[in-house]
Amino acid sequence: MKRFYKRCIIQGYKGLDSAQMIEGKVPILRSSGQVLVKVHSTSMNPLDKRMADGYGQEVLNSVRKLEAECLSEPKKSEFPLVLGRDFSGVVIDTTDNKYKVGDEVFGASFPTKMGSHQELVVVDTNSLVHKPKNIHHSDASCVPYAGLTAWAALVTTGGLLSSPKGSCRVLVLGAGGGVGYLATQLALHHQAEVIGVAGPEYEEHVKATGAQYLNYKQDNYARDLISLSGFDIVLDCAGFGSKSADLAPLLRTRGCVVTLDSPLLKLTDAQGLMAGGVNTMLELLESNMKTVGNGQTIRWAYFAPNKQALQKMSDLLAGGELKPLISKSYPFSDILTAYKDFQHEKQKGKVVINM
Repeated sequence: MKRFYKRCIIQGYKGLDSAQMIEGKVPILRSSGQVLVKVHSTSMNPLDKRMADGYGQEVLNSVRKLEAECLSEPKKSEFPLVLGRDFSGVVIDTTDNKYKVGDEVFGASFPTKMGSHQELVVVDTNSLVHKPKNIHHSDASCVPYAGLTAWAALVTTGGLLSSPKGSCRVLVLGAGGGVGYLATQLALHHQAEVIGVAGPEYEEHVKATGAQYLNYKQDNYARDLISLSGFDIVLDCAGFGSKSADLAPLLRTRGCVVTLDSPLLKLTDAQGLMAGGVNTMLELLESNMKTVGNGQTIRWAYFAPNKQALQKMSDLLAGGELKPLISKSYPFSDILTAYKDFQHEKQKGKVVINM
């Protein structure tokens, strides 16, 4: 094994344009339940752009400090910070007997951990599963973070699986985006009736999933949307955030609006953990006060590691029932160009980095 490997890092919260390539020493596994993965493909998420600007640093650094204390390790600076959550690659070292050297795996690391935009990454085994043999690394690397975020929203928070198959109606706002596109397919797999809202550039892709498509740029969009009211779940992947309560009239009784645009990290960055946390809960309470009389709720969802859910998505990938939408691919040697493009251009699908 070579002694050094390449990493793409940021040294401060100055945006993706400040990233640089460096070499580091090959990591040593120091805890049980870990593997060292040689990354074959990774991808980019909007979170990478936001983290490079400092988004979430108050909460993430507090969690990093707590993790270090639990492991009796000294607290280290988050810099140099490696971005990237998704990875697909091959195990080259392991402290978990469920995985052996040579296994092909894929998964997503939690945002407090070092990311995957590097040739080698240390990963907790609760954050990965074996990659399907019939799926290329580049496709596998597009699914874990967005897919687990979609699962957290629809299943963990929205309760999709608690409804009998074929009985649920789901509206996905932002169905052409990374999370929305996979959420649409996951809901359809549960035989839900799915309406996907996206711009005209995504019409073909949304329709190809089997969902009904609505173009939010059309003049009759609001009228058409209201005519379809009576949803069990309205999933906001379009950034409604604090205005998501305005979507409640589209729900059935006891339906829920689930938004991925919680103010938690923004408020804690601005106000600190205590004040930001309190004001976050007050905002959620205020949103629900508007809808509780109708038995409807406003809920917030966040990415969370979920090995069982990731295994389910692995099975769906293998069976052709879950397909990512890829916009561009770059070699790792051009990752700084990929960062600049991702910073300044709107992407129609996932951006993949191949090693």
